[in-house]
Amino acid sequence: MPNNMGMTDKDIMMGVLGDYKLAIVTLSHAAIEAANDNIKRDFINALNSTFEEQKQVWNAINQRGWYAVKPAQPQDIQEAKNKFRQPVGMM
Repeated sequence: MPNNMGMTDKDIMMGVLGDYKLAIVTLSHAAIEAANDNIKRDFINALNSTFEEQKQVWNAINQRGWYAVKPAQPQDIQEAKNKFRQPVGMM
């Protein structure tokens, strides 16, 4: 349903999802760069919470059919596993 600014519920939810994705990237970088173990742990805790919240938003979007995902084929899954099992620098 459009609101006064012409945005639909889908537009708003997709924006929220994008914000969560940005927060995840930002918190990941902050955790990597934190020199203090307590601060690093806090960033990691915030990151984990953000992952959980992002998943809830994604589930709501997916249930409405706004973010459909095609099922991966078993061969594609195996290829991805093999790719990421290679030692760093060999990809």
